[in-house]
Amino acid sequence: MRLLVVLLLLALAALYLTFGLRVGYVTLTPTYMFNATGENRYNFRVYDQNQEVGVRGSCKVSSGRATFRLRDPKGTQIAGQVCPQGQWGLNVLGTGDAGNYQLTIDLEKFSGTIDVKEARK
Repeated sequence: MRLLVVLLLLALAALYLTFGLRVGYVTLTPTYMFNATGENRYNFRVYDQNQEVGVRGSCKVSSGRATFRLRDPKGTQIAGQVCPQGQWGLNVLGTGDAGNYQLTIDLEKFSGTIDVKEARK
């Protein structure tokens, strides 16, 4: 049993040092991250022309940085926001053609909380 606990702690340490730890699912629950690095992508399908889509919420950053980018169906960035250290409100919304919009969250050694919800008008 002790060996199992030691192996579990080693696995968590390896994850923390390489990708970081993430607890939660962005856009569904508040997500707590520790030393997270990498990109997360979320797609939003829009059926009507000029419908507003994106996310609203907050990010609380202890260390690192999170960059939010919203791209339209053509791949052009139409909205973006950076969360440096501190507590910030997020409002990453855009409008345009019908199609698949993609939200990219780029994490750079991010430790903190992201709490966003999908927003449409």
